[in-house]
Order: sequence, then C-alpha cells, then structure tokens
Amino acid sequence: MATLDYGIKSTCTFLWKIENFNYLWMKYSQRIESPVFVVDGLENTEWVVRLYPRGNWFADRIEFFLHRKNDRSCTDDIDVYFELEFLSGSGKTVCSHRGEKQTLSKCSYPGFYSTLCREEVFVRNKSEYLPLNTLSARCKIWRCDGKDAVDKYFLAETRVAVQRRSFHWQIENFSTIGCNDTKHLVIRSITNQILMTFDLYFTGGQLGKEVIDIGIRVFKPNAKYLTFKAFVLNSNGSFTNCGMEEFLWEGCKEKRTLTLLLSKKQLQSTEHGLEKYLKNDILTFYCECIFSTGIASEKIESVNSGIDSLVGLKERGLSTDDEISVIVLPTDDAASLREDLGSLCFCDDFSDTKLRTNTTTIPVHTPILGARSSVFRAMFSTDMKEKTQGCVDVADLDDDTVRRMLLYVYTDKLEDLQWESASQLYVASDKYDIVSLRSKCSAILQAKLSPTNACQILYLANLHQDESLKKLYRSTFSSKVKQFLVLRNGNFSWKLIFV
Repeated sequence: MATLDYGIKSTCTFLWKIENFNYLWMKYSQRIESPVFVVDGLENTEWVVRLYPRGNWFADRIEFFLHRKNDRSCTDDIDVYFELEFLSGSGKTVCSHRGEKQTLSKCSYPGFYSTLCREEVFVRNKSEYLPLNTLSARCKIWRCDGKDAVDKYFLAETRVAVQRRSFHWQIENFSTIGCNDTKHLVIRSITNQILMTFDLYFTGGQLGKEVIDIGIRVFKPNAKYLTFKAFVLNSNGSFTNCGMEEFLWEGCKEKRTLTLLLSKKQLQSTEHGLEKYLKNDILTFYCECIFSTGIASEKIESVNSGIDSLVGLKERGLSTDDEISVIVLPTDDAASLREDLGSLCFCDDFSDTKLRTNTTTIPVHTPILGARSSVFRAMFSTDMKEKTQGCVDVADLDDDTVRRMLLYVYTDKLEDLQWESASQLYVASDKYDIVSLRSKCSAILQAKLSPTNACQILYLANLHQDESLKKLYRSTFSSKVKQFLVLRNGNFSWKLIFV
C-alpha cells in the first residue's frame, strides 16, 4: 500500500468552522454537512465533509467523513491521499488523522473517516477543541497520480442559530410550599405569545429534605436543542449554581425536568444565624435558557495561489512562504478579550448597578457601559438619579432587546437578527448612542428592506435621521410608491401606496 508523500505541493485544503457547535441538535446517526467544494484540480470533483455530532457507528464519538458527491466529473474513480486535522483557537493542530491512498467513486460511502472522543472534546480538552464554542476542522487532499495540480484553498463557515433568554424567578413563602404544591412561571414574547413555562415542585424525601424539580416546556416550534441553567441568590448577593441540563427537544408537548443540586432543607439553611438563601422567605432564582433553532448561515470562499496577493491571503487568515505554500491560521487576537468580558455579561460579579425592564433586573458594570455608550457615560459620571439609585430604568425596551444590546456591549457580537429584533435593537442603539451597533443594525435593516416593511423602515429612518437608510429606500422604491403623510390618533405617520 502506497505511503502518503507529504512533499507533494499541489494540495486542496478545506477549513470548516462550525460556530455554536455545542448546540447542534442531531441525534445518533444524524449528520450535518459542510458547504460543497468543487476541486477543479481533481477533475472538477465535488466534496463535502459530513459530521455526526453524536456518532454514526459509535455513540461516544464525534465522527467525520470526507465524502465525494455524485458530481458531473467524467472521472468515475479517483485516487487521492487525505489528512484531517482539528485546530485550536490559535491554529495549532490538536488532533490529526492521516490516510493511505484511497480510490473514491461518485457517491462512495463512507469515504475518508475520522473520529473524536466526545468526552475529550466537551470535557477534558474543551478549551482546545471548542474555543468560543467553535470547532475547526481542516481537510487536505492530494492527488497521487503524479499529475500537476494548482493549490486550492476553501474557507467555510457554518453557524448554528442560538437564542438566549434569562430571567429572575421569585418564589414567595418558600417554607410553606408542600409536596402537593406547584409554583408556575410563564415566559411570554413581546406579542404576548407563550414561549416557555416552568413548574417547581418537590419530590421524595422526608419533610424538609425534599428534592426540588423544575419542569420545563418550550413552545417555540423551531426549538431543537435546549440548555437550561439555574442559579439561586444567596445572602452575599451572588448566585449559587443549582444545576444545568441539556435536552434534545422533541416538541412543545414534551416536558423535561431539571433536578436541582440543592434540596429544600439546604435552601432553608442558615449561616451565622442568618438565612443563607431566603430573604423574607423569598427564594430568588436566576435562570438562563439557551436553545438552537437551526442553521443560521453557511458560506464558503475559495482562494487560488498565484492570484491573491500576500496581503490578501493574510487578511483571510493565510500566510505564504517563498514556495507559495499556504497554511490556514484561524486566529483572532480579540477572541480572548471578548470571551473574558463576555463572562461578566449578565453576571453579578463586580457589578455596580442594574438595568431594570418591566419584568426583570440585570446586573451591569458601569465602566463597560460607559466605555461603549456616551449616554451611559454621561449618566454615570454625573449625579443623575440613575447613579445615586444604583439602577437604570429601561422600561421602554423589552427583555430580549436589552439582552442583545448588552451582549454586543460586552462582546461586540450580534446574534442572528430577524426584522423585528433588528428594528428594536436599532432604536435602542440610537437611544444610548452605541454608534457601532447602530451602524450594524442599520446595515441589517437595509438588507431586509422589502415592500412589506418599507413603511416602518422609512419611519425609523426619518425618526433617527439615518441618511443611508433613507437613501437606500429612495433608490429602491422612489419610482414604485407614492408617499402620504397622514394624521392618526394625533400623530403624523407615513402611508405608502405601491403603484
């Protein structure tokens, strides 16, 4: 059997990065596929990388297959060498699998095969394999028939859509709750639709030693994978971890349960003569729900050596030497900074004030908010009531918008935004003068401009004096609509009629 010659220069390199990897919802034997990449140096054959997050043959493994598709190539069989690597956040190879020569036909199964131990990835070495919850896999293909081929480089990204909801839940008269009692909580959207329900009740044990369960139901039809975390407020003002569960979601009729790490007796315990977790017999939970809803986006780009300049390659995370060989370097100098600051988001650690909506209170850090927003900076640098009261009322913003705004303030990251969320975040960013966020939301609104939302976008553009948004609106619809300024309920608004 031929031995792989790593001196071969003509190589196809495919780097696939999967963001929010931990929230992939596939069950055993179910897979996710990379974008298709076409290798013209291998007779225009088409390839994909298939990933089984919970295994295809072994349930305790993450399994990868490099698969040749049923392409239009006139070549039925092709002989190639393979190498599959997994990279850390700094671009270091943390695991490598090399293969001998293989002959792959169209739609050959299984193709080149490699596995990772799930415990190694998610537990023992998570910081190496999943920096910022992103898995990076790099595949190289060499032809082994001696023919010349041009180096080809593909950079692909797949991002899992993730939504987060956090809230406080206060259980009054906790000590009087009996085994037959249940405490209910309903989380609704801004349109009053039920998103999630929670039931707290006791099971088993003697009086006072009962185990506490929280029953969970999610009513989002596109929810696929759920992570639920619960913390309880202690007398020091910080939160104690009460447990976490992860569920593959089967639908809103299904109920899942988290059994808390602390029993009723432990939650009623005292410390130095004072109740450790109860205040006036009120138990306060901080809960966080994270669920995936599908694939948010996927993209692929190719780079041909000899075409891109050295500067252009470096901008794509590639470097070159005198022989024009290319190495993928998926580094991000700001990643660790975002990760460290992001750990403070929605966290009481070192917080010195709070943002208060109509339904919840969120701890924040004034130096971070002041650095990102001129409005917050002015608020916290003077003797305004928000500084003296230690709380800022944001009752005009819903919980989800505030959470998205804070996530951006702390990490400079935006989750996938639908039209409604983008417009609300746009208003919030303008109100608090978060310039970069306003600019990004404006770009999202421009991308989502359509006849169905043109009136609302024009209203926002006029209200917030957004010239770029107005310009795009005029260039898109000026010849297709007639505009009327109408008076409704004492307020002027735009009315559009498409012609």
